[in-house]
Order: sequence, then structure tokens, then C-alpha cells
Amino acid sequence: MTPLYGHDDAVAAFREGLDAGRLHHAWLISGPEGVGKALFAAKAALRVLAEGQGPVGLPGFDVPGDHPAAHLIAAGSHPDLMKLERLPRENGAGELARGISVDQVRGLQRLFATTASMSPWRAVVIDSIDDLERNAANALLKNLEEPPPHSLFMLVSHAPERLLPTIRSRCRILRLAPLDSDAMASALRAALPDADEAEILSLDPAATIFQLGTILASVALKD
Repeated sequence: MTPLYGHDDAVAAFREGLDAGRLHHAWLISGPEGVGKALFAAKAALRVLAEGQGPVGLPGFDVPGDHPAAHLIAAGSHPDLMKLERLPRENGAGELARGISVDQVRGLQRLFATTASMSPWRAVVIDSIDDLERNAANALLKNLEEPPPHSLFMLVSHAPERLLPTIRSRCRILRLAPLDSDAMASALRAALPDADEAEILSLDPAATIFQLGTILASVALKD
């Protein structure tokens, strides 16, 4: 999986709960566009699912590439993970639906209706929760109010202030700050391997932060 650049404080806050056995069931990951909110959510979910199978022994959100959970998630076939996002429209034109539907949220019951397969944990990543239709948001709220045991909800949001207050109140909020200069440079080096150091350092951080999601598409770092 693509490395996560920066956000050490947010990673530490999440790991504190995980390591202490007191992990909150719902996390709202907010912050500017292009800073890696979706990647943070995905890597956190992977770490939890991997830890559920036994100690990983690596810092942060790192998981060995040959770990069974990493293999299954990379293949899109981990039985204890579901990701909700806007689906392609049926017209075949490559357009996405306007939002995440209530049927998609109700589909989470398939995940929670049976015992977890590979560890006690089951994880849901929603990218982004801002895209939930109103009925879908109400359906999700029921899961957040009465979460199944060992369930983890990672909710990506670009505008958390627009969410239902009842959803926000059920979540622990982590706001990812804009990347500092070192993390930005590392991310750009990964995305632009042919650029020399002078070109990397010449990029204007103030302008680049708004473009980072696009710039890093080649390494799958997106919101």
C-alpha cells in the first residue's frame, strides 16, 4: 500500500487507543483536500485487521506486504472489510452516482450478520461520508449508535460541519493538517520520480497543497 506521509500525531492518537485495547468504534477523518485522508483511513483499517490476527510489531500503521490481511485487502477480497463509495452509474459513461445510497449502507448488515472470519474485528471505510444520501446517513447512524462488538468505522469527510450532528457526536474526530515541507517533498518525490531535487524544492507548497490529490494519483494517494 502507498506510504502515508506526515500526520504522525494523528497516527499516534489512533495507535494509543488500539494499543490500549480501548479503540473508539468510529473515527471521522477530516482536513484539507489532498492530504491523504482516505489513505489514512485505509491504512488504519488494515492495521486493525492485521493486529486482530496477532501482533504486527511495526511502528505506526505499517503492515508487512506479505501479511494475509494486506494480501486480501490489495485484492479487494478481505471478508471483514467493506468500503462504501459512490458507484458508477448504469449508463456506462464512466460517471459516478450523485451519492452513496441507503441500499449500500444497508448492505453493511452482510458484514455484521456473521462472525468475523479472520480476527474479532470488522472494519468499514466510507469515502466520503459527505456523499451519503439523507436516508443513507440515517441508516448509518443506527450502526454508529449501537455498534457491533469489535467494529471499526473510518469515515472520511471534507466538510464535517455539514454532517448530521448526531453522526459527528458518535465519532472521534481527527483533523489531518496540511503536510509540512518535509512530508510534502517526500510525497512529491514518490509521485514524480523523474523530477530532480531542484524541481521538487521549487514547487510552491501553498499552491501544491490544493493539487496534491491529483499530483499523487499515480501512487494512489487521494482523498
